[in-house]
Amino acid sequence: MRRPLSPTLAKLAEQELNETPDRIQQDIIILRVWIRQQPHLRARTEDDFLIAFLRRCRYSLEETKRRLDRYFTYYNLFPEIMSNRYITQRVLDINRLGICLYPDLPKCDNRTALFIARFGKLDPNQYSLREIYHFTSMAMEIVALENDYASVAGICEIIDLEGVTSDGMRRFDKQFFRKWWNWLHDCSPLRIKEVYVINMPKDIQGPIMFLYNVLSMQVNYPIRVLKTSEELFDHIGKASLPEEYGGTNGHMTESVAYMEDLLNSYRGYFEQEYKYGTIEELRPGEVAMYEAEFGVNGSFRRLNWD
Repeated sequence: MRRPLSPTLAKLAEQELNETPDRIQQDIIILRVWIRQQPHLRARTEDDFLIAFLRRCRYSLEETKRRLDRYFTYYNLFPEIMSNRYITQRVLDINRLGICLYPDLPKCDNRTALFIARFGKLDPNQYSLREIYHFTSMAMEIVALENDYASVAGICEIIDLEGVTSDGMRRFDKQFFRKWWNWLHDCSPLRIKEVYVINMPKDIQGPIMFLYNVLSMQVNYPIRVLKTSEELFDHIGKASLPEEYGGTNGHMTESVAYMEDLLNSYRGYFEQEYKYGTIEELRPGEVAMYEAEFGVNGSFRRLNWD
């Protein structure tokens, strides 16, 4: 059964996403029928899952169909992220590192949900960036299903670069990041509304600013590089930030515990992952190729800052 939205979120969903409560069930039925009619597609059909994608696509049925198809196509195209998504002890350990944090209902001034990425906390000798994004894809799917602020109002992302070194940037896998970027913007059920980059070490400013300039031209939301973390107060406000960032919205350890509880509650959900994906031999028309999704001459092939 669908959760009723708060009056504030219900109004926002109607104004920004074209959500009409009386029409939601009809849209879900249309999507389920369409999924059954696709010989190549093995997709989830739970209410909350389909609603998350409808909201991401502002209730455009055609765009929702395309995003759902791309999402499950990436099970084949991006197995580094979309395969073997089980709740293992290693996944729980990655969550406990606090590299990627999803605080419980962290409402910003514009009612978006907060996501904090702290890549300086990553020890590349213990965990790979691929493992972090593998965890992140699972966490983002859970948040899309559980956090109405995230699915309706979108995500406000803080990228904290404190502790990131020039050696870490040299080990940065550009091809993998390009695939992740495409997944995030073409497939993910969550909508990013704004990004703030803080605590950038001087010795990595060159490559980060180059990447910032490339990405800024490809998105329709602001990406802001702040000189000090205190500038977050002007954009987000202390009431929305964790205490570790000078705010009053709880501790980051609470965010880790919140996500661990969610991960454990979704064990059965991810154990069903083997059922989903696409069988490209059965796809009507042309088979989706790697080059078609990621391009041969795309801008990310020019990310060369070594």
